[in-house]
Amino acid sequence: MSNAYGQPPYGQAPYGQQMPQMPMPNQYGQGYYQPPPQGYYGQAAPAPAQKPYTEVDMSGKPSASNTGDFKKSKIEFNDKPKYQDVWASLLHLCTVIVTIVISVYSIKNMDLNRLVNEPPKTTKQSSKYNSHSTSSNNNGYYYKRDSNEIGNFDIILLSGAAIGAAVLMTLIYMILIQKFAGKMIKGTFIISIVLNIIYAFLAFLANPIIGLIMILFAGLYVLCYFFWRSRIPFAKVMLKTVTSVTRKFPATIFVGFVGCVVASLWYGLIGVTVVAAMSYWQYENPTVAYVVYVFLLFSFFFTSQVINNTIHVTISGVFATYYFRGVVEPGTNNIEVDVKNPTIKSFNRAITTSFGSICFGSLLIALVSTLRVLAREVKQDSADDGNYLLCLVACCVECILSCIEDGIEYFNKYAFTEVAIYGKSYCEAARDTWTLCKARGIEALINDNLIGNVLSIGAMAIGCLSAVVTCAIGIIILGVNQVAVVVVFGIVSFLIGLMIFSVVAQVINSGVATTFVCLCEDPDALRQTKPELWEKVRDTYPSVVY
Repeated sequence: MSNAYGQPPYGQAPYGQQMPQMPMPNQYGQGYYQPPPQGYYGQAAPAPAQKPYTEVDMSGKPSASNTGDFKKSKIEFNDKPKYQDVWASLLHLCTVIVTIVISVYSIKNMDLNRLVNEPPKTTKQSSKYNSHSTSSNNNGYYYKRDSNEIGNFDIILLSGAAIGAAVLMTLIYMILIQKFAGKMIKGTFIISIVLNIIYAFLAFLANPIIGLIMILFAGLYVLCYFFWRSRIPFAKVMLKTVTSVTRKFPATIFVGFVGCVVASLWYGLIGVTVVAAMSYWQYENPTVAYVVYVFLLFSFFFTSQVINNTIHVTISGVFATYYFRGVVEPGTNNIEVDVKNPTIKSFNRAITTSFGSICFGSLLIALVSTLRVLAREVKQDSADDGNYLLCLVACCVECILSCIEDGIEYFNKYAFTEVAIYGKSYCEAARDTWTLCKARGIEALINDNLIGNVLSIGAMAIGCLSAVVTCAIGIIILGVNQVAVVVVFGIVSFLIGLMIFSVVAQVINSGVATTFVCLCEDPDALRQTKPELWEKVRDTYPSVVY
């Protein structure tokens, strides 16, 4: 029996059962359904003595002879996965090392006065304290705060209020999603339509041609709502399931925050390095300066993608563990996973055996992103020089590269999901993802769009509410009456709320992608482990389980 994914199947059929041939409509061809390829979840264990289902007798109680051991999964992890795409890991390591060397050397020789063409400042310049009243003591002078200024304690309090408000409202939003998933999907989709229409009319007032294009897209979005309404029940099931799993494994959110912190540190390092390198190399050797700039640009995109995709693979591994090894306890609705610390184990796989695959996929998008930025700079320079032909060519190239970049990013989300579940190399994952996209691409796109509206509107709402709460505390409690200070803290609070919610949104997006892939490739695993959830999926999206 051939395998649609080009890898050997689990061995025996999952859970020791004889799998029937289940051709799917409009799928990969005859006999599409195959047990998933061997990967991190390994080969199926021998068939248990009891049946996988809990049979009931005439009284409605579980039969003593058929209770079985539901707490043990019938699929075992592959304890010795292979290292994939090692060359890509080495390339990323070399890129990071060279970046650090350039950073150390450039910061050591940094001269900001050269960069801005300003003379060095003398030590006799007046300090910021001279504009305020000072008092002397035995140790010199101290700064006396003006009544209209904001102190360090106020800054800490407002920052804490912004973080606390963002965390609290994100938690509330998560609860609302789990309780009212269907209403949230419909409501946020309608809000997105209204915002698109408002934006289209505003664009029309600024430029009639662009406005007409935006109005056309807004109209298409309205049509999408009527065509996609039948898919909302399935999206509701997916969203409720993913949010419940996220609450069951809060370590996934912690991993998201760690990734956000690491990414921020990397952004800061690259930013300082670029400024330092340009302040030195553009005066020493302009050619070398441009080469260093392009390399730092590539390094920025490469490592940023590696960080983000490592987090995605880690979270996807946790959701795959829940899908395959989460079993309903007999007599209760609780789902237990027989894997201790699944988040840590998934992270270990992401940074070891699957790290090469992550680096390979990240390399592709880093190259495209670097070329896109260079094309944009060429477009801007040619426009400044009056070379409109070159500007037009560069604009077209930038547009094409931007579309390719978006496509690869979306494709990589599902390719890295394959990597997380089965431990494939990137090429194998990409091939199987392409096969999956040809069969289920439209369904995945619609599902992501419906759930994406909930998350995007939620991010904007959390950001705005965080800003409102922080500004209210500053004005009412602390008595801050400076408009500039209130505006600055409002913007900072908005960004904090946006960042905190984006971490949760990343977890949900990864969970949705993983659950969708697992459903498409092995729906019978869900039927065996979580029959109640399988019934909901079958009722809302029958083609995915047949």
